[in-house]
Amino acid sequence: MLQTTVIPNRAVSSTATFRDASGRAWVRLRRTLAAGVQAWIARRDERQLMEMPDYLLKDIGIGRSEISSAVRQGRA
Repeated sequence: MLQTTVIPNRAVSSTATFRDASGRAWVRLRRTLAAGVQAWIARRDERQLMEMPDYLLKDIGIGRSEISSAVRQGRA
């Protein structure tokens, strides 16, 4: 007759726990870096648009006061 033994409350190895924790840390780091890059790009684009003359901004379809929201949220 086949007999199975169940080991209750088996602890997870410390290697697996470390791997999970380091994986989560990498995910947080990637998200933080991605947010930083997005903010940098938005500031760069905003600065470039602010340097443009008003007639070019009018051609694009935005006013000088709308530059920040257009860069960060897009045009509606």
